[in-house]
Amino acid sequence: MDQVLNKNLCDVDTESCASEGGAQTVQWSDTTQHSQRINLLRNYLSILPTYDDRIPHSGIKNVHEHPIAWSRNMLESLFPKYTHTYNLIMSYQTMVQSEYDALKSASPNEFGSNVNFTQYLVMRVNVLSRAFSAMVSRDDVGPSWNAMGSQSLSDEIMSYSYTTSNFAQPSSGIKASDELKFRSMCPLLDMYNSHPSPNVIWRYDAVTSSYLIHANSGGIPSSNEIIVSYGHYTEGHLFSKYGYVNGDGSSKTEISLNVFHRILGNVGLSWQYSPLPFHVWRNTVTQSTTRQTTQYTEQTLDMQSKELLRYLLFDDGHTDCVDFNDHGSLSTHQELKLLKFLHLKRLANIERAWIVRLPARNPNAQPLQGDSLPDSRSQKDENRVGIDAKNILSICRLLSLTADDIGGNAIKYLHTGYYQSSSKHSYFRVEKHEDVLEYRALLCVVRLSDVLFRRYGKYEQPHVSVEPKDTNSREWTAWYIIEGEIRLLSILRSTAANEANKIKNRMRLPSSMMRDIPCPIESSLPLLQIQANA
Repeated sequence: MDQVLNKNLCDVDTESCASEGGAQTVQWSDTTQHSQRINLLRNYLSILPTYDDRIPHSGIKNVHEHPIAWSRNMLESLFPKYTHTYNLIMSYQTMVQSEYDALKSASPNEFGSNVNFTQYLVMRVNVLSRAFSAMVSRDDVGPSWNAMGSQSLSDEIMSYSYTTSNFAQPSSGIKASDELKFRSMCPLLDMYNSHPSPNVIWRYDAVTSSYLIHANSGGIPSSNEIIVSYGHYTEGHLFSKYGYVNGDGSSKTEISLNVFHRILGNVGLSWQYSPLPFHVWRNTVTQSTTRQTTQYTEQTLDMQSKELLRYLLFDDGHTDCVDFNDHGSLSTHQELKLLKFLHLKRLANIERAWIVRLPARNPNAQPLQGDSLPDSRSQKDENRVGIDAKNILSICRLLSLTADDIGGNAIKYLHTGYYQSSSKHSYFRVEKHEDVLEYRALLCVVRLSDVLFRRYGKYEQPHVSVEPKDTNSREWTAWYIIEGEIRLLSILRSTAANEANKIKNRMRLPSSMMRDIPCPIESSLPLLQIQANA
């Protein structure tokens, strides 16, 4: 864990540096530096929320309560299992646990003996929900730990290894030695509440090594609260990360239609966490990849492949099921289904490919002031829909393709798209072609929506969906998020069904083009071996 530093950093404290062939290292195993810094930060640390603040208490909702600190029973009592916000909260919880396990494994004596999971959890949530971004360059001297006689913040950040820090990634076009991204805890700034319509803006100033806050034009009326913006978050993501919602319809809503498989790449947390190593779902290779990691990854992806087969079992547009148990060379229909499967495997762990979003219901909402309470039903523009479902519609076009589509060139179309979209930054999308394909694709969206609807179960019932009276309760927050997700899902399903019905009536299409019952999975299982050899 020792990191190579420039010699001038070691001149300050020769006891913490060792010379070997001219290279200077800081001994990170020396925990005395941490206790010294804690003394410097003690006043700030004392005002941060504690573990008792973060966990739920019977009958009340603490203002600092956070879903990452919930038990599994608490989470499942408030959110339906495997729905979008439920999955986000679970991902954050798994991220924190995996971080702690990794740190404890890497440093069993220094870290493992001094930090238990409860302590790590509360401080990790504090950092996650209160840290701000900034850029550190060689010209940014930062504050100096003068009481310790140690290096500047900038030099310390420069000493961290890029391979062990998610935030120390060089900006595009800038050398790693010139500029680094990092997260910063900033007293006072982290006490301001957030809203998509803030009355101040903030930015990090490298010249003064500080955060500057400027009021919007017109200033801030007397007695009004200072409001910043943490960024553009959907309702579920805002709650999962920061532990609150504004509750006024000011944020977007999103759902994910990966109803038959679990996403193993970016689950909405970007570089912070993914179930599989980053290089797997970003199609990159690192020297640190071990054989054990590779074997685990292969086993996990093999299990996911079996899940993905469920999307292909309906064989819409075909009179008979496409059966792979017939020996011999692949037929046209089998070759097309194989190409669909290869595309689907590439799409499986790209989160945005499965996401559907709805704009804010009340984009002009303003931050509440004083003791005002959120009114989730006020000033909503129900005519403002603008649903963004282009990605899931593209996936359903892929699933619904037959060999006769795209002028009889469906196989060539998918083959070309597969080899032209190998970049880790892009993926192949099936665009709109014939109306008959669009009809099947729209009904595919309906099918996936129905599967997701069933996960909400009792929450669809009128007596359950009644708005709780206490808008400060965790029950109200959960209701507000779930109500938004169900509304989005309802709009998606009804829109897809209506558009499909228009095409059907215009073209007088038979209902038999779509299957209500999937084909036997046994007819598609040989695909797993065939694609492995493709």
